[in-house]
Amino acid sequence: MSNPILVTQLSQDVSLPNWLDQQDLEQLVRQEIPDFRKIESLRSKWEVQLSQPTLCVQLQVLVAEKKKRQVNYLIKSEESVSVGLKVPIKGDFQVERHMHETVLPALEELYGNADKKIHFSPSIVKTTQKSKQIYLDYVLNKGYAVANSLKGLSVSAMVGVLSKLAAYHAGTACYIERNPGKIRELPKLGDLAKLGEHGDEIKGLYQMRFHESLRSNNVREYEDKVKSFQRYVKANADIVDSRNSFNVILNGSCWPSNVLIQVDAFGNVKDALFSDFYAAKYGPAVYDLFSLLLTAPAEKPSRFDGFVKYYHDKLIENLNLLKFRGKKPSLTDLQLDLLKYGHWAFESATEILPIMLSDFASNDIDELFKNPVFGEQIRELLPWLENRGYFEED
Repeated sequence: MSNPILVTQLSQDVSLPNWLDQQDLEQLVRQEIPDFRKIESLRSKWEVQLSQPTLCVQLQVLVAEKKKRQVNYLIKSEESVSVGLKVPIKGDFQVERHMHETVLPALEELYGNADKKIHFSPSIVKTTQKSKQIYLDYVLNKGYAVANSLKGLSVSAMVGVLSKLAAYHAGTACYIERNPGKIRELPKLGDLAKLGEHGDEIKGLYQMRFHESLRSNNVREYEDKVKSFQRYVKANADIVDSRNSFNVILNGSCWPSNVLIQVDAFGNVKDALFSDFYAAKYGPAVYDLFSLLLTAPAEKPSRFDGFVKYYHDKLIENLNLLKFRGKKPSLTDLQLDLLKYGHWAFESATEILPIMLSDFASNDIDELFKNPVFGEQIRELLPWLENRGYFEED
């Protein structure tokens, strides 16, 4: 018989969702702690700073000889939650499960065979029976922290994150090269355009609020161009001809709120992990690169080319390590892809960046574009996007 869970009432706690399975929790703890006796109490809270709100549970358990231990998990569910701001990206819980249970372990094995130990996400904790949820190791109490910062990531921090992104992309390219049929198990990037009624509503609202904010952010000269470009992007969003691009399994939500970093005493990144893969897709690698470089760094335009070059160096290094037999992209190839898909830069800067600069616990969309930090950055980014050709209609 299952033991009852007694919920400790603290200010940070939330009501337990009805989908949380107590038997699953007990089974997980029993696997981890052989002399487990019972769960004495449980605290839970939503980690709202992650790209998808994720439930954190903290269990106090009784073990042999009446000793007590604490166990923490991050728990993902397909049940939707009304916590924090929603991003205009369509995700799929079953895709995320497939990534954690199949793809990511395969990538780690590829690198292991090349004598490189690497992890791309918090470790999945498997149950002995099929569970409706995904249970992950709670690394936020093991020296990792969400990478998001109003000031943006430093150059040294970006180097660490880009290294992990390049390794991930290289690994997925090799995984698909050796298992071509696996492409069918993942959505294609063009599916990002199919957000559904709710997703279209959110995207449309963000676009409208951004356009309305141009005057208050002192870039009113872009009003007509932004309106026209938003219509152009909407009409062409599902046209993704990626046959000549360097394609990988994209993380799909490659923003600072989806990156967990572990830093040393000097501020250098020792490791970086991605917390979510709910929007994983197969498509051009530059989609993730735009997403990261237009939301994470402190110095976005001035460091952009240097970061792209660093990513490319690390990508080729990892492709060589894994003995990738396909065509390796040149730096020019990547730059041409960046130009070809420049509208992704515009969308990242105008729909995702304001969320990354916000108070994640708030649901106030109107306040996103009134943020003075966002205003300062968009005044710099719009002319840069225009000069780079990322803001042009064909």
